[in-house]
Amino acid sequence: MSYIDSYKRLAKLIQNESFEPMISWGLRMALSGTLPVIWGLSTGNLNDAIWITLTAEAVTWVEMKGSFSWRLRTLLLGAVLAIFFAMLGTATAGILWISLLCMLGTGFFATLLKSMGDRASGLALCVYLMFIICNGFPVAGYAQLQHRFALVSIGGAWPVVVGVFISLLMPAGEPFRRQIALIWRSIAELADTIAQNKGGRHSEVYVREKDVRTAIDNSYQFYGKMAHQVNQKDNRHYQLAVLRKVAGLVSVNVLAMGEELEHIAISELDEALRIKTGTAFNIMIEAINRISVFVITLKPEEKLLAVSQINRLKKFNDMIRQFPLQQNTQQNISIKRIIQLTDRTIRLLENAIQRIDNMGTDVPVYQSYSFIKTLFVLRPKYMLRNLQLLFNFNTLTTRYAIRSAIAATVAMAVYMVFHIDHGYWLPFTVMIVIQPYFGATLKKAIDRIIGTLAGGIIGSLIFLLPVGLHIKEVILFLSFIFMVYYIRKNYAVAVFIVTLNLVLLFNIEAAFSNTLMVYRALCTTGGAMLAIFSGFALLPDWDKKWLPAHLAAALRNNYSYFLATFYSAAPVNNWTKLKRLSESNNSDVFDSFNRYITEPGSKNTELYYSIITTNVRTTRNLNNIHLEQDETKKDQTKTTTLLQQKRILECHSYFTLILNNLPGSAISDSGENTNDNNLPSITLNEAQMHSLEKLAIELKTLSEDVKLLAKS
Repeated sequence: MSYIDSYKRLAKLIQNESFEPMISWGLRMALSGTLPVIWGLSTGNLNDAIWITLTAEAVTWVEMKGSFSWRLRTLLLGAVLAIFFAMLGTATAGILWISLLCMLGTGFFATLLKSMGDRASGLALCVYLMFIICNGFPVAGYAQLQHRFALVSIGGAWPVVVGVFISLLMPAGEPFRRQIALIWRSIAELADTIAQNKGGRHSEVYVREKDVRTAIDNSYQFYGKMAHQVNQKDNRHYQLAVLRKVAGLVSVNVLAMGEELEHIAISELDEALRIKTGTAFNIMIEAINRISVFVITLKPEEKLLAVSQINRLKKFNDMIRQFPLQQNTQQNISIKRIIQLTDRTIRLLENAIQRIDNMGTDVPVYQSYSFIKTLFVLRPKYMLRNLQLLFNFNTLTTRYAIRSAIAATVAMAVYMVFHIDHGYWLPFTVMIVIQPYFGATLKKAIDRIIGTLAGGIIGSLIFLLPVGLHIKEVILFLSFIFMVYYIRKNYAVAVFIVTLNLVLLFNIEAAFSNTLMVYRALCTTGGAMLAIFSGFALLPDWDKKWLPAHLAAALRNNYSYFLATFYSAAPVNNWTKLKRLSESNNSDVFDSFNRYITEPGSKNTELYYSIITTNVRTTRNLNNIHLEQDETKKDQTKTTTLLQQKRILECHSYFTLILNNLPGSAISDSGENTNDNNLPSITLNEAQMHSLEKLAIELKTLSEDVKLLAKS
């Protein structure tokens, strides 16, 4: 049994590596960081090798997610930033006021980079790590300055060479396919959560729904064009863009099934029907999982497994359809609705398989990128776009950048004025720990302190091991791999390994020192405490302030979605864009709420949760109406019934009440573009009418809750 469990764990690890190549990233960092150390040990130039390794490690923290051109631009930018700020830190080392002014500017710039998300967080590390460490190790004279420049230049160039070589061998479409595969996997996890909780209102379902939205948004960070914007001549990107859109539609269907499950008393179902329904849902989850694997691997056997599960789902859905059901009971109406949604999901899954097939063979980058195309990778328009993103100031980003810069500068002043040995850990810890919101800073500070203390102690004790066995070098190599592997799984463990790595890197030939270990522990604790204090005292950003703003934005966006749905002069074709905007706003407010409940003095948490989840269901109902719209026949009449008009106007009146109770969101009771001439151009079918009725109920609940919130 243990061998089977081990095999399953290994298979799971390999599959996870296909989706998120953390071990590959760790090996890339280990290769970039360890080879210079080996060179230094063999030639007696270990001190030089350490500076090369440090720079290479900083640049390798740049995550390679996007296309080859994106990777090349980011790696080159990381190398340039690492070299520039290394030399800035070296040139200002030992000069108190100039060092502090440069730390202020470096902290501000690095925080702006951090605020751009995954695309630039690695670049931010290049900036503040190289400046702080190089400033902590001054050089004597111009010759040593030149020597330091040569070392960090080699260290910056080496990971670029390694990264470009690896990227040239990868299939050209793999990064985009990986982003889409993560969307499909998140949908499978959403469906599994719905099945376990027997409906769509459980808090875990909202979390999984947000994960789907996050996966879709992440894909847009690197591949921003939607399906209708992609040039169809670029067949691979067009098929992948459509595949991403198909995934979004599948998630809407899965959520709609979850809402119907709420009306079904599973224990009261006939046993045969219960078994068939449960099996069909599990088959659907497995089919979605198999498609996610097929997207990233393109293996024929994965396609075979996916098609097999889709065919099984068809058979089970037909068996459920043929099962005798009583008429006109809510439970049986919901079962029939689930059958209908499953039929549509099957068609979408088949379409997904077809899109992958239509994509054709995915060739390696070196075969798909011509020399001329590569020359245009660094086009000025990309530089300009990134600069615009970087300096796109808003209140939150600016306050965060100022807070980080001042806190790091104070930390540097403390260690420079009091000449603290290895005191560069103070500003380094501040820059890592400090976050835009207090709750996140506190959590990261605790993890940072625990991980750093443990890493410092273990790292120092390792120096007691025999030198001749090269155990320290082996542990250094492994630390490169595991600190990357754990960076998203467990931050405290990742910090432990990062600290162990830095201790070994700077002291690989040193002896054990109790004093040095104590200094590191005190500096880390002090830096974390300073980051926490700055979150309280220095331009603090509390979600008790931002949560109402995020909530208002989400409610307003749903109102715009509603107007586009029912009051547009023509039918809305690109409704998935409206869906994406509403769901992204819902994710923002959900994140803000999760931070808010960890803040001291938070109140009305149950009321906020009710409003947020009801607003999420409002978006779901609008999605369902559009999903049905895609299924409508062309011969429908172009008028709405009186009942439909009444419900639409009722929903609009509830939206008016909701927004009028939000500061800065008031609208006139008559609304905008709400005359009868702008009512829907098609008749709502039965399923759409059902969603409209549910929408009216959700909006009525929302209006009452928002009114209570306004009074509190």
